[in-house]
Amino acid sequence: MHGEDFEAGQRAREWFHSLVLMPGAWTVLRVDGRSFSRFTEQRFDKPFDLRFSQLMVEAARALLTELGGRYAYTESDEISVLLDPGAEIFGRGVEKLVSISASITSAAFTHAAGEPAHFDSRVWIGSTSTDVIDYFLGRQSDAHRSAS
Repeated sequence: MHGEDFEAGQRAREWFHSLVLMPGAWTVLRVDGRSFSRFTEQRFDKPFDLRFSQLMVEAARALLTELGGRYAYTESDEISVLLDPGAEIFGRGVEKLVSISASITSAAFTHAAGEPAHFDSRVWIGSTSTDVIDYFLGRQSDAHRSAS
């Protein structure tokens, strides 16, 4: 089999690679610490640790800057970054947005903390600014519940 044909055949098996965000949709990338309950109880004070909070803010700042986001919100071990409806970063490719956002956050947090930490990522989409407000109200409500 010819090398280029073989390569094209292999790329065709990357089913989700062509998945892109809907044009004009508001997008939130939400990254979340992996196994952070265990990670934080061994290293930080509960229920609130200023150093941990500063690490999360630093990671959020890196994510916001690298992705050119409009707004970032962090609570507990998660960060939400809002992208404009017209953002074309990575061609709006879902796989790329999810993998890169998790990578940026993991690298920034690890660098600031001086030890490895891992984050996963997911995509939320909304069609109106009211959807966006509701999303962030929901995250704030979650933070309030968790702090109680």
